[in-house]
Amino acid sequence: MSSFLNAPVLLGRGPVPEVEIDAAEAAVGVQFSRDYRDFVGRYGGAVVGSLPIFGLRRAEVMADEGYSVVDATARFRADGWEPTARWAVISMDLGGNRIGLTSAGEIWISDHDAGETTKIAATFEDFVVHLLDT
Repeated sequence: MSSFLNAPVLLGRGPVPEVEIDAAEAAVGVQFSRDYRDFVGRYGGAVVGSLPIFGLRRAEVMADEGYSVVDATARFRADGWEPTARWAVISMDLGGNRIGLTSAGEIWISDHDAGETTKIAATFEDFVVHLLDT
């Protein structure tokens, strides 16, 4: 993930202390995987490839609102967007589909057009690597 250091505009304003990550985890009610916790702790949030990774800090290229995993998760849950009740919403693709992290550490996408959810990565790290490779 050292490639992020070459593009600071894509990074959040990390680092984020563990206590703040713990509070975010409690707020969304989803256990964050170690790799996601490490990412948020180091970078705060970021844009990886073409997608935002919601964390607890805003990268300069992100909107002023909606960059927080806590805020994004709360917003989509309030809208009744299933299955975000069981996810921490960590990203959104260019089509507006929500991407979530489960307590098992898996990454899923909810396709609002097709009305289905699909596992897209076994781990957060796999998801980030995929975004970097595309």
